[in-house]
This record gives sequence, C-alpha cells and structure tokens, in this order.
Amino acid sequence: MKAAQVATAAADLVGGDRKEAYGDVLLGLDRIALMWNGLLAIAGKAPKQPINAHDVAQMMVCLKQARAYTGPLRIDNHIDAAGWSSVAGEAASRIAEAS
Repeated sequence: MKAAQVATAAADLVGGDRKEAYGDVLLGLDRIALMWNGLLAIAGKAPKQPINAHDVAQMMVCLKQARAYTGPLRIDNHIDAAGWSSVAGEAASRIAEAS
C-alpha cells in the first residue's frame, strides 16, 4: 500500500464512520483524559500536569506503533496511527484556539 493510500484510508476513518459513531473527537478525547487522570490519581500516579485530549491522541499513536512491531504486518495499525496523529493535530489546534 502506498503512503497516499494509507493517508486516504486514515482520513476516511477520521472523517467518516468513526465521527458518525462517536461524535466530536475532542469531546471524546476529553472524556478519556478525565477517566485516565482519575485512574492515575487513584493509583497514586497522577502526573504533574493532567493528561488532555492531545495527550490521549498521542498515546493512541504510540499504541498503534507498538502494535505495528508485534506479529505479522497489519496495515490497519499504520492507517490507525496516521489517523490518530491527525486527530492529535486537530486536538492541539483546538486547545490552542481555546486558550
């Protein structure tokens, strides 16, 4: 699969089915951040700065990168990493606009 095809597939996921299924990405990432911050606090591992939507998306990129090194090639890991990276960019932009 060529790079442009990976990017197109990622754009289709981010702007298509997943958006329809889960709604506004930033609101979803904010909910995840709240839950992860709560879990880390309960575990006694709260970070100095709370995790935000951008951090969640970046961690999802890392998850997909780690999976790409496990087992046989599954191109969806690369498509998902590209998608999460674009979501991280959107989250960072929207957070900057709000401040």
